Amino acid sequence: MEGIRKGPRDETRKATGGGICVSRHQPRTEATPQDVWCSPGGIPLSSAHRLRLLNEIKDGWIDDFIVTAAMNMLKVEHPHMGGLRPSSDFYGQERANRSERLLQLVRLRGKIFEHGYVRPDKRQAQILYTGRSHWVLISNYHDQAENVVYVYDSFEQPTPEFLLEKIAAVFRFSDVSKFRVIWPMVDQQKNNKDCGIFAIAFLVALCQQNDPTGLKLESSEVLREHVIRCYESGTFSSADPFPTRLRTLQPTFFPMKVSKLVRHGFRIAKRNLILRERAVSVICFCRMPPGKARNDRTVICQSIPCMTKRFHERCIVCIDDTYRECDFKRWTCAPCRALHEPGS
Repeated sequence: MEGIRKGPRDETRKATGGGICVSRHQPRTEATPQDVWCSPGGIPLSSAHRLRLLNEIKDGWIDDFIVTAAMNMLKVEHPHMGGLRPSSDFYGQERANRSERLLQLVRLRGKIFEHGYVRPDKRQAQILYTGRSHWVLISNYHDQAENVVYVYDSFEQPTPEFLLEKIAAVFRFSDVSKFRVIWPMVDQQKNNKDCGIFAIAFLVALCQQNDPTGLKLESSEVLREHVIRCYESGTFSSADPFPTRLRTLQPTFFPMKVSKLVRHGFRIAKRNLILRERAVSVICFCRMPPGKARNDRTVICQSIPCMTKRFHERCIVCIDDTYRECDFKRWTCAPCRALHEPGS
């Protein structure tokens, strides 16, 4: 996005292995050539990452490297699934104060104006960091045509606004003014450190065309050992799925076809059981929600037939030179100006 300066924060971010960025506030755990445990998905992981997966170090939450390695592996194994971008593309675990968070938000909006940007056009899945030491999986796999995004969250908590901004940045809904975000009922973690493991398990199920709402995952230790085994082998094989707890026995007196229909009906019903739902408005050419901060102003196109109507001032300043030269109360967007020009 032109017109956005790079601050000292950008100079301290170092890209490694597929675009992973490390904040100056975050412990540096990237693997050195002498300490590479394995390289799943082309992301070198160190012995410290293995200890994180085994939950043997203090504050050993799953980090950007581990999450991106899983998504890279699945992107190769399931090319039909869109998204699966490095978590650092959406500012991963970078910590930020209020002003830095606004700058991150402006850059997320501006990515749509970058040369070579391709708007998502198929089913997307992405593991996102909520900003509260927590990972979730988002996807439109089941309702791509309905502009619905599912958030598979293994630890129910209030939704940060920045997470909704990230969701909008993943999908960039272009033909609607609102999209729906749904939190379906999924298996819940039993501690405060397994959110990344559960997000990876939900993503693997989704890529293998299974419904994450039907998973009943095993204990933390068993799941973490399974992830280590998959990383060391370099694949999430469908022949070796994530360990699950025993299910209740299905009735055996039904004919086979009837039994399958019953199980399918239960899966559909459970997917329709939601914890909460929220409608998110999107505006501007960037197709992101309106700003909430006081210094993140929204401007309105004064052309009555304008289809978009509302725009982020920070986006307009960077792509429309006429905005600086006129009163914002009389400003019209470029498509409307082109529509009303003589001969158009």
